[in-house]
Amino acid sequence: MAESQIRPPESVALTLEGSPDALDNRKIIRNGSLDLLVNDVGQSITKIGSIVTGVGGFVEKSTQTNSGGHSASVTVRVPAARLDPVIVQIKALATTVDRESVEARDVTREYIDLDARLRNAQAEEAQYLQILKRATTIKDTLDVTEKLADVRGRIEQMQGEMKFLTAQIDMSTLEIQLRAEADAAVAGIHWRPLRQAKIAASEMVAGLADWVDSVVAFFINLPLIAVWFLSIVVLVVVVVRVLRFFWRRFGPKGWRLPWRRSVPPVSTPGQG
Repeated sequence: MAESQIRPPESVALTLEGSPDALDNRKIIRNGSLDLLVNDVGQSITKIGSIVTGVGGFVEKSTQTNSGGHSASVTVRVPAARLDPVIVQIKALATTVDRESVEARDVTREYIDLDARLRNAQAEEAQYLQILKRATTIKDTLDVTEKLADVRGRIEQMQGEMKFLTAQIDMSTLEIQLRAEADAAVAGIHWRPLRQAKIAASEMVAGLADWVDSVVAFFINLPLIAVWFLSIVVLVVVVVRVLRFFWRRFGPKGWRLPWRRSVPPVSTPGQG
C-alpha cells in the first residue's frame, strides 16, 4: 500500500451552529442553593429525600453536625426541568428562608464543539478501519493500527466529557443548608436564645483568640523590645557624656551642670 493511503482522513465538516435545532435547543446547566431555618432537622432531611426521589432525583450527600442534629448540609440531584418545583416544595418545609439562589450557565457552544469533535473523530476511526482492511504489508498494518489506537483514545475521552456534560445539563444540583433552633414567643417578642447564645459564644471565642494572639506576639517580640530599650539607654548615656565633655571643655568657668550637686569646701585643722 502506498504511504499516501494511510495519511489522516479529512475532517468531517459540521454546520451545527447554523442549524435551527442548535439555536432553539439551548444547553443550560442550572444549579441552586437554599439556607433554611426548620423546626426539626431530621424530619426535614427525610421529607427532602421523599420530595427528591418523587421527581426522579436522588440525595447525593447528607451531613449532620452537632450532637443534637441542629444543623445539616444536604446535596441533591434532580431533573433540571423539576428544579423550580422542587425548590418550592422544600421551601415549604422551612419556618424561615434565610437565603435562596439559582444560577444558570449556558454551555451550548461547548456542547456543540465537543459533539462536532466527537463526530469527526468517529468518522476518522471509520476511515482508518477501511484503510486497515486494504493494508497489504505488515508495516502498513502497524502504522494504521497505531493511528487507530490514538483516535480511539481520543474518542473515549470525548465520550466521557460528553457524558459528564450531559449529566450536568439533565440533572441539576441543589445544595441545602438546614438549621434548627428553639424559638419561643414571650409577651409577643420573638425570642431566639440559642441564636444569641451562639453569637455571644462566637464573639467570646474571637475576643479570646485576639487576646492570645496579642500575648504570643508580645513574647515573640520581647527580644526586639529589649534591644530597642537597651539602644535607647545607650543613646541617652552617650548623649549625656558628650554634653558633659563639651560643658567641661567650653562651658563657663565655675559653672556646674544642673544635675551635679555642689560640694561644700572641706575645712582643715588650724583654719578659721
